[in-house]
Amino acid sequence: MERKLLQIAFALAGLLLIAFGLAGVFFGPNFANLSGSVEMDSYFRFLKGMLLGIGLIYWSSIPDIARHAERISVVTFILVLGAVPRLLAVISHGVPTIGILIGLAGELIFAPLLWLWHQHVAGAAQRSALT
Repeated sequence: MERKLLQIAFALAGLLLIAFGLAGVFFGPNFANLSGSVEMDSYFRFLKGMLLGIGLIYWSSIPDIARHAERISVVTFILVLGAVPRLLAVISHGVPTIGILIGLAGELIFAPLLWLWHQHVAGAAQRSALT
């Protein structure tokens, strides 16, 4: 049952990442009411493409979720590592939008909690396979 709930959580997290990723890729900075230079547009679309990719990685892990610890660990590391400079920007310059805070919460709280839950489920699956 816990494995099934974890799969649902990964499906929902992947859906959010894919939806925001696609919106950013197709609509660029205008999606977030950020008009800017060509360089800003390029960076924005690149980062949203990364979100899209992470969402697809989450989805690809769902069918046999207990066996994808390394994949999920790498993706979680990327999310947290990317969130640290964002947090530093919020600390030094203030909060630009509520969307940034929601993103930070997802990257610094939700993603590590999802990873911890995955580690628990994968460990339990491994222990039951040994017995």
